[in-house]
Amino acid sequence: MERNLANGLAARAVIFGFVILLIYWVSPNAGVSEFKKMNTAMVNAHSWRMRTVVAEPTKNIESLTEVYCPSRTHTVTKATIEEGGNRVQENSETIWIEGMNYARKDNGWLLSNEMHERTSVCIWGPRGNDAMLAQMDTLRVLGKIRKGDKREVDGFPCRDWIASVAAPAGWRDVFGVCVDSDHLPREVFTPDRAEVITYSDWNLPIKIEAPPSDEILKSKY
Repeated sequence: MERNLANGLAARAVIFGFVILLIYWVSPNAGVSEFKKMNTAMVNAHSWRMRTVVAEPTKNIESLTEVYCPSRTHTVTKATIEEGGNRVQENSETIWIEGMNYARKDNGWLLSNEMHERTSVCIWGPRGNDAMLAQMDTLRVLGKIRKGDKREVDGFPCRDWIASVAAPAGWRDVFGVCVDSDHLPREVFTPDRAEVITYSDWNLPIKIEAPPSDEILKSKY
């Protein structure tokens, strides 16, 4: 009788294991599913602000990019880079409006004509200028995406998702992204947080205008 009971329990364990395995095969990976939803939400977004902070031993960069689709972007960058023992300060500001590119110079704005109907960020969403999010498709296929903790970024609740790739010693984390309830990224970061990109003002009005005409320099373009 005890033997029959043991055999029955073993059979149930096998069936239970088979059901769990079947669910695993049929159900999409939660991380892959979340990345797909996030990609759709980003492509459908029409405005956002992207603040990037890079803190490395020889490089410190802070930049803010504002996007208002279909064809307006504004980027301000402040960078300090160490070259040959010297620290070099590099600042820049650009405005792109419907094919016209304005770049700030010491004494005004330089205008050039760029024949693009839409900016890449409005075609791809933040993946157009976020090097980490640009890897999403590859990582969905070749990598692994695991669920992290819930937390807040600038007062907005979100959940971390960590993307990894296969490595000789196991799996190597590539980047993480904290995704809100609308499936939009609030923060993207490297494992050591040497680079952190914070997103805000999703789908809100963002005013981006051309510089005053009297500040635009004459150029050959």
